[in-house]
Amino acid sequence: MKKFLRLVLVIMVALTFKIIDVKAVKITIEANDNVAKNKTINVSFIVSEYNGVPGNMTINYPSNLLQCNSNCPKNVSITGNVKLTYQFNTLADGEAIITATSNYNGGDATKKITIGNVTKPQNPTTTKAPQTTKTQEAPKSNNANIKSLTVKTNDDSDVVLSPVFNPGVYDYEATVASNVKTVSITPILEDAKANAVISNNANEELKAGEDNKITITVTAEDGSKKAYNINIKREALTSDATLKNLEIEEIEKFKFDKDKFTYNVKIGKNVKSLTITYELSDENSTVDIEGNSKLKNGSVVKVIVTAQDGTKKVYTLNIQKETNSKKKVANVAAEKNPLIILGLSMTAFALVGGIIYVAKK
Repeated sequence: MKKFLRLVLVIMVALTFKIIDVKAVKITIEANDNVAKNKTINVSFIVSEYNGVPGNMTINYPSNLLQCNSNCPKNVSITGNVKLTYQFNTLADGEAIITATSNYNGGDATKKITIGNVTKPQNPTTTKAPQTTKTQEAPKSNNANIKSLTVKTNDDSDVVLSPVFNPGVYDYEATVASNVKTVSITPILEDAKANAVISNNANEELKAGEDNKITITVTAEDGSKKAYNINIKREALTSDATLKNLEIEEIEKFKFDKDKFTYNVKIGKNVKSLTITYELSDENSTVDIEGNSKLKNGSVVKVIVTAQDGTKKVYTLNIQKETNSKKKVANVAAEKNPLIILGLSMTAFALVGGIIYVAKK
């Protein structure tokens, strides 16, 4: 019976200790999270909420990273609340894991201290290469066509091309009058990215009586070229230097012949200049009049006609002025001598009588 009672007592005590053990003490570790290499760091192990049951605490730390430079026992008996501070020297870069374990249920603690520069290993990830969107350039245009072509004379008249302009036709002919000296050429391209160059002779005076070849070279965006040729023929310069008609207001019955170039003309004594009007045989010719001022007997007036090609012809007017000196002398003599008047009257009667006598016979 006594043995049984003892066994029961032992079991009860064991259960009591077991229940007390469940109420574990609290263990914490205090220290800086980061410290440089070759420095000193203090680490405190704190036991609190002691349950009255003695126990043991075991301390572990990595000796390759931390070196204790004070009394640092690894096995400590717990008999109450206590704070133990250990001083360590840091030896190398790394992460030092310090643990404090006990035989109390749940009475454990862990502290991680980072020493120096520690690069955390990263989980291997697959880095995708950046995708580059390659923009494919559009092909360059090879369009070197002229859409429309305008040619104008120096007086802004249209020049007619033969054949009628067509982008697919590259050679043209045109004829202009002899008085057209220059032309202007305006091409409009089908492709705005193309470029047109007109040959330099397009700005020069057209050669009369000859072909004048003008070339328009169109370069497409891709460098392709096309040449449009215009052959412009300027008619030959005219050589007609004659007048179709000539009139002089001061001479009532002046007769003009375009092939006669010298005239003797009589004008009144008081005429100082001639009023001349003329009509050209060729409208491209020009006229200059010389000597037509302060006219006197023996003056010469020249009408100079210059043809388009420079040919000259001169119409010459030799001036003769009328004089009334004899008439005046006769009048003066008659006024001074009445006998003269009587003689003249008798002569007149005799002439009339003679005429009547002859008529009666």
